[in-house]
Amino acid sequence: MSAVFGRADPGAAHDSIARHEAITLAGPHLMEKVDELAAISPQLHRSLLDGFGGPLAGRAIGYRDWALLTLAVLTALGDTDDQLGVYFDAAVRHGATDAEIADVISLALAYAGAPRAVNAARALGGRLADLRTPDLRSAKEIRVRLRDHDTMVWDSGGDGVPMVLIHALSLDHRFWRAVWPHLTGLGRVVAYDIRGHGHARGAPDTTGLDQLATDTIDLLDALHIPAADIYGASYGGAIAQHVALEYPTRVRSLALIATASRSPRALLEARATAAEEQGMQAQVPVSLLRWFLPETIAEDGWAVRYARECVRRDRVADWAAAWRAMARLDVVDRLPQITAPTLVIAGQQDLSATPEDMRRTARGIPDSEYVLLDPGTHMMPLEQPDALAAALRRFRGSNSVAAG
Repeated sequence: MSAVFGRADPGAAHDSIARHEAITLAGPHLMEKVDELAAISPQLHRSLLDGFGGPLAGRAIGYRDWALLTLAVLTALGDTDDQLGVYFDAAVRHGATDAEIADVISLALAYAGAPRAVNAARALGGRLADLRTPDLRSAKEIRVRLRDHDTMVWDSGGDGVPMVLIHALSLDHRFWRAVWPHLTGLGRVVAYDIRGHGHARGAPDTTGLDQLATDTIDLLDALHIPAADIYGASYGGAIAQHVALEYPTRVRSLALIATASRSPRALLEARATAAEEQGMQAQVPVSLLRWFLPETIAEDGWAVRYARECVRRDRVADWAAAWRAMARLDVVDRLPQITAPTLVIAGQQDLSATPEDMRRTARGIPDSEYVLLDPGTHMMPLEQPDALAAALRRFRGSNSVAAG
């Protein structure tokens, strides 16, 4: 007696896969909408099931990218408000941010024309506003003219001594996205793009940290800020040290995050040369591994995607100039001249500015406090924003700063 195999209905198995993919992409309501079509048009219902069970099930494109691409297509088609809502929810479900969705609509403008892009923006405007962090909604994004270039600025407005945030190398003012909402309740917050970064790419070449410190003062002047609390991370922390040393009356307090006071010159020069010889794509994996925990890279959340794209899109000349400026950082002997109350924040897992590097910096500054975050990586504003913000909030409210 022979056994009989393969009696399962392959069509049923295919439909099961299709339903699983549709529900995983956008939730049960998407499958409910598809099933409503069965009574109206069985052929259309079958085609949709085949689509979900075929291309999507192959997973060559991830769920987030699938949803964003579909949003772009729907925007180009026009008059698809219901479907826009479904795929907006799907994109958010799989980690897309308001900025990424807004970018999709903006890109559609170039190919589908203004009317359809405007209609999509109107259809999704309320959802985008709800998705955006409340304190980011109030951040005014403005272009500010400095001496020899323009920069993009986030400015929350508000009273009191502002907190000015200076980002890490290769990134831009969005670096502070997750920290920003924690700080705006304390007063005015300002973040800007360093020369050669973000909207300030294409500025005259970076020549050194003293030039970048002067850019910061130019920004304060342009925004009519007499003095500020200057908070810098990594490259931004190197700039912040120069601001405090060269313009002490403009700095009420200082926070140095994941930044040393002396750079390993040959190592950083080599990073500049590597980009010149290999291009920017080759700098992406080594940078991410240096900046983030392996599990964070594997999760591929917004912070990693953002950092990856910033490095990938950087101009070789800007990258190289920034690393060569950073390579010349050496203010160890000048640290005792920093008079502002200073918070030095190290990360236990930081591979670039190690806890010992940060302790040495703190020991050199007369009025300083050392804090170690664990977990804490080189990209604490991106990877440990809540813990970092808590340390900054406490420092901002401390007696030493309030009396400054």
